[in-house]
Amino acid sequence: MKQIFLIFLMSLSGLLIHAGNLVPANNEFIEYTGRIDFSNPESPQFSYSGVSIRACFEGSGISAVLEDEKGENRYNIILDGVVVNQVSTKQGKHTYLLAEGLEDTGHEIEIFKRTELIFGKTSFHGFELARDASLQPITNERPLFIEYIGNSITCGYGNEGVNGETFGPETENHYMTYAAITSRNFNARHMAVSKSGIGIYRNYDGPAEGNEDCMPNFYDRIFLYDETPKYDFAVQPDVVCINLGTNDFSTVGGDSALYVSNYLRLIETIQAKYNHPRIVCLLGSMMSGKVLDEVRGYVQFIARTANRKGMGPVTFFEMSAQTGDLGIGVDTHPTVAQHQKNAAELTAYLAELMDWEVVESRVASVH
Repeated sequence: MKQIFLIFLMSLSGLLIHAGNLVPANNEFIEYTGRIDFSNPESPQFSYSGVSIRACFEGSGISAVLEDEKGENRYNIILDGVVVNQVSTKQGKHTYLLAEGLEDTGHEIEIFKRTELIFGKTSFHGFELARDASLQPITNERPLFIEYIGNSITCGYGNEGVNGETFGPETENHYMTYAAITSRNFNARHMAVSKSGIGIYRNYDGPAEGNEDCMPNFYDRIFLYDETPKYDFAVQPDVVCINLGTNDFSTVGGDSALYVSNYLRLIETIQAKYNHPRIVCLLGSMMSGKVLDEVRGYVQFIARTANRKGMGPVTFFEMSAQTGDLGIGVDTHPTVAQHQKNAAELTAYLAELMDWEVVESRVASVH
């Protein structure tokens, strides 16, 4: 029965469905994770990778009402902990079937944003339930919370494609990045503040003096390129992982002094916005050779300097660089296999650092 359901569900990606029981987006049983604008609580809006909307329900089916700015975003649909489908959005407001023909018992549904902010904003207008269904309190609590600040690597740029292909939403899957996999290994919620091409002081191929729209300057925003609304930093992460620097030094002209000073400024901002959280400065996985050696030294110095200030513990961890043995993604980015390798490394590091227990997670990635 389940195999028949999965095949049927796969054939209905993005299908417009009209059920009769609308649950508004401000329902108390809906869990949101990520940088989300709740200015209108009945249609919260978001753009960053990895935004998650999760709920439990009893019934045989459920749909979601999404309004997409460009019609280019993609979402994983996770049913009872397993990825069963993905939705490719259409421009405008539509209702998307998430699950149908289920046993009339308790289920968990999660909508997870695979794609990054360059593909536009999405508003969520609530769930539509089968007439026999109703939302219930979430039973699988996720008490741990990790924040990741990064660039295209953290976004998952090109991880489901191969080098030589043209990048697009079909080749990007944040769910299968080192960040999201690591989080699931701890049954943790996570938030990604990431954009392809962004740097600590200088974005990809930017001027030597830096770019105004670098991460430290716009870190406090819900939408990277909108001055308002600001993010409220209300949820304290257990640990913040920063993986930035590849773009600052990916082309000639990178300035080490500007990189170090801006990185330390970002750390100070994080420590001020939160209550002196634990921070891990990551390195990996796209740099190699002399550049890798130089940036490693900068980040190690940054971690030591920030840690000595006593505003919260700051450490350094390096993930393995890609060598090509696990394939090369679009525009030389890491593949899913490389992300899985790096997730295993980061999971082991955080398990020891934070004294966290690794849990078994179920993943079935739908391409």
